[in-house]
Amino acid sequence: MTVAKLNVRSPVATPPAAESPALSSEAEAASLSPRTGLLQREQQQPCADPAEALDLINVELGRVREARPDCALFRAHARRPQLLDDAHKKAFLHAESYVVKAAADRMVAYWEARADLFGEEGMLCAMDKSGALKGEDSVALDQGMLQLLPVKDLDSRGLLFYDPSRHDPKLGYSNESMLRVIWYILHVAMEDPLTKENGFVLIVYPKKCTPEQINRDIIAKGTAIVGSLMPLPWRGFHICHPCSSYNKYFPLVKMLAPTSIKDNIAVHFGTDEHVLQRMASYSLPADRLPTEVSGRVELDYKKWVADRKQAEGGDALRAPTPRSEAESADELMEDVPTSPRGGQSGKVYDSVRLEPTTAGKAKTGKAKAKAGAAKAKGGSAPPRTSSAASPPVPDTSAKTRRPGRKGDARMHKAVTTKIESPETSLVEALQEGGFNFDGLNEKGRPHHEVFDQDGVSLMQRKNQLLRRIRVEKKKKKDEAAQGDDK
Repeated sequence: MTVAKLNVRSPVATPPAAESPALSSEAEAASLSPRTGLLQREQQQPCADPAEALDLINVELGRVREARPDCALFRAHARRPQLLDDAHKKAFLHAESYVVKAAADRMVAYWEARADLFGEEGMLCAMDKSGALKGEDSVALDQGMLQLLPVKDLDSRGLLFYDPSRHDPKLGYSNESMLRVIWYILHVAMEDPLTKENGFVLIVYPKKCTPEQINRDIIAKGTAIVGSLMPLPWRGFHICHPCSSYNKYFPLVKMLAPTSIKDNIAVHFGTDEHVLQRMASYSLPADRLPTEVSGRVELDYKKWVADRKQAEGGDALRAPTPRSEAESADELMEDVPTSPRGGQSGKVYDSVRLEPTTAGKAKTGKAKAKAGAAKAKGGSAPPRTSSAASPPVPDTSAKTRRPGRKGDARMHKAVTTKIESPETSLVEALQEGGFNFDGLNEKGRPHHEVFDQDGVSLMQRKNQLLRRIRVEKKKKKDEAAQGDDK
């Protein structure tokens, strides 16, 4: 099946340059600029002017879009452009000391990881609130393996406290669940202006952990999230009272830590008093350290979680689906392509500045006018067309939502398989249900680039299966409660 890639340039007439310059004209103008000859060198060095750095990162992102129009960053922008505003870009520039190329690379990597961890729908949820977490992540959150201290060091930097002995693999939460919690905690840290400006210091306390609690996957990926993905400057790294497994995990941490932090890793051995003296020399006196390392800061993690829930709403640990009407639909997101196989997004975007162009808005207005006219005549809105080829989408005209609709028999079978055999993986359950995925076994191919016979990505099918399982379990729980009432 031949599938057209997302067209970067406008599929409709480009408006005059004075209204909204197209990518080709802006790129050409940049190439003719007297200062553009220095652009590549400037992108590798800190930019002294924040406004100029913002212009340069827009140009760099335009180049990325030319080379990789299907990456997660642009998929997210196609649906939620407000997530990638200037403030978002400035955070990455600040984290990389205004080195433009590094900031753009971090921004692209951040969105790829965000899509992998949270899925195509979840990555669009607010990450600075508990929209980042799903209901099943509450177990991992309750462990408190990574905590945000209520104080800062003497240099006004935020403090994160990591205690691997709080990891309990017997509880059954996945590594991905814990990584989503780490992601969420860091976004909470960014809510504080001082921490966002001055960065943070990570304090690791592995003294009490056992070999079973040393999870290399969480350590490796967690280090990448903290040091290479988040738009938050990492300023210091302290390991207090290393455990007997120290030699197993420390080389891994040092290898994965960003270059800027490798010279700022301090390992503290010895008595509690000696460690406190050492920490004080790094602007971390006892009144800025938790009691776990003999400091004087009492951590009340349960209260912290309760306060966050209250601040973020009663359903704080369940990620809101941006398109709630798709919650019960079997054909999840099939009507809104978000992947390389999805064809046009329906909007025209300036691939340098990541902003909808006038042409895109005009097209949207015309589409709405046609839909309104059709509705007034008692008919249905005309189907949207695209100049680019798109994957075969199953005919859903017979699947109009109505009470009691049966849905997809394959998904029903996958749900039954997963509920009856919890040890079965999501992919295996989907295959047992009758879904076939092209390219599933290709090494290194992410699940959002693997598609079934209907043109729906494996990532979307997995998210759909998880929701259907939650719905089914809730239904059975409600039925049991009603039976008890009788």
